Amino acid sequence: MDSDRSPIHVEYTPKLKDPLIVAAFEGWNDGGQAASTAVRHLIETLNAEKFAWIDPEEYYVFTETRPKVKLEEGRLRKVVWHTNEFYHAQLSGADRDIVLLIGTEPHLKWRGYSQNVLDLVQSLGAKTFVTLGGFLGDTLYTLPVQISGFCNDASIEERFNLQRTNYEGPTGIVGVLSDFARQAELVTLSLWAAVPYYISIPNPKGAHALLNKLQEVFDFAIDLSAIEAEANTFDNEINNIVAKDPSVAAYVRELKKREFLN
Repeated sequence: MDSDRSPIHVEYTPKLKDPLIVAAFEGWNDGGQAASTAVRHLIETLNAEKFAWIDPEEYYVFTETRPKVKLEEGRLRKVVWHTNEFYHAQLSGADRDIVLLIGTEPHLKWRGYSQNVLDLVQSLGAKTFVTLGGFLGDTLYTLPVQISGFCNDASIEERFNLQRTNYEGPTGIVGVLSDFARQAELVTLSLWAAVPYYISIPNPKGAHALLNKLQEVFDFAIDLSAIEAEANTFDNEINNIVAKDPSVAAYVRELKKREFLN
């Protein structure tokens, strides 16, 4: 990829075997931060290495998503810009590698952004493109997280009992990227975690559920002990939050009543 023309800067091109692409974005597609937390867990657990990044200049309105100032050596100020980053790693126990894209949903030029991402993905020899998302809904926080989604390969949906979403309406960059991948004739899978809209803190149960389903579909294993521990303590944290807010407590009781009636 020509770095003089493309906003994607490739530091080096890794040699990959049948790479699985997994992407997640902070923002509208990331209810409870379930998707971005899942991909960050993969990056950390797999010791993934960054090999490319997207220059934010073309795709962001910086008054909407502002850069941050960071102090270096206690006094020097450095501006940190939002970037979308590509990482790669080997999948233990699987006969393939993984490429992880993590970033913030862009504000501008979604078609150009998506085409640039697909150009890089195809240059790596990838044939499978997965997006992760989280959506806010009327769901009871104490129940197991429901995973829904869609795939352009019906056999995958049937084999792994994927609850297909029939959603129609506004979409985010995840939906646009999935459509570009489909048009490029890649196997395209999108997995979504249902997280309660009345809980505003990050939801590790959603991230854990997404990672479990990803492992199941693509037959690999990673260490989920850290995020599983966070998920196990999540209900206790939410119990305390609910107990302090009478309106939320009343709503949770109503959800439990609906669940019982169903």
